[in-house]
Amino acid sequence: MTLWFLARALGMVALLGFTASVCLGALASSTGRGSGAHEQRAVRQLAHRSVALTALAALVLHVGLLVLDTHVDVPLTSVVVPFTSGFAPLAVGLGALAVWAFVAAALSGLSRGRLAGSRVSPLVWRTVHGSAYVGWLLSMGHGVLAGTDTGRAWATVVYVGCALAVAGAAALRILARPRRTTVLTDSVPPHRVLVRGGSR
Repeated sequence: MTLWFLARALGMVALLGFTASVCLGALASSTGRGSGAHEQRAVRQLAHRSVALTALAALVLHVGLLVLDTHVDVPLTSVVVPFTSGFAPLAVGLGALAVWAFVAAALSGLSRGRLAGSRVSPLVWRTVHGSAYVGWLLSMGHGVLAGTDTGRAWATVVYVGCALAVAGAAALRILARPRRTTVLTDSVPPHRVLVRGGSR
């Protein structure tokens, strides 16, 4: 039972870590204003990566302990192939999908520097790295369905707090996106407005 209790605790630690990582990642994309904006963004990105690595470590331990523990039937194959677990197949399957999503996000994060010079790759990179949001959502579903502490007051506070944190960070990211506007002046006819360095 000791492994079971540790696995449960590490599952919560991983959820909190991924929640913090997703929030920091969303906030790190906003440039802000002022002379220290770039430095602040660099600090947020560093914190984002550090928390993500910590959450990944907790996730690996969480999965490893569940596989080793005999209290429930969660073989290693059920982590690789979702929905094949003998214990709570739906919930464990969601957790397995979350693992794959977080792995994809982590690998894309490591390859960001290599993809920065291409015109197509940044869009591909953002799409793949955005799987962290999907992974977080799947991990929430996994925790609510598989967690033996679901329904207790403290667990409810954790889940609701995580949801509000991610929703707030995502909203701030959307609101912080610069809007592209075209300014027309009396001296420049509308058909001569420059579009991306060229003219119509």
